[in-house]
Amino acid sequence: MYYGGEAITFHKAGSSKSLRLLQMLLLSSQGGISKTELIDNLYGWNGKADTANGNKNLNNLIYRLKGQLISGGLPDDEYVTINDRMCSFQCQVPLQIDTKEFEELVREAKSCEGGGRTC
Repeated sequence: MYYGGEAITFHKAGSSKSLRLLQMLLLSSQGGISKTELIDNLYGWNGKADTANGNKNLNNLIYRLKGQLISGGLPDDEYVTINDRMCSFQCQVPLQIDTKEFEELVREAKSCEGGGRTC
């Protein structure tokens, strides 16, 4: 991750789950990803008994991620929004995500016709 030509670095303490959360948010669709799916993927909790703890832990992780992004060099922003139990990554800074660019190039290539695949 880069901002203004500088690499964004995360502190080692607690960064593993933060990075996983960031990846899931950045790679989720336009509508975001559900809190339930995040909790299950990050903590492996798949039962209703752990819903309150999972929700609390995820909210704490979102708060820590925001702090890590800001301390890593990004401008002060919310970064993670939650609407109707759906989480998404939002920021004022324009994003360029290589995997999404690759997926778009694959879609374009599949839509081209002919052996030369030129559009």
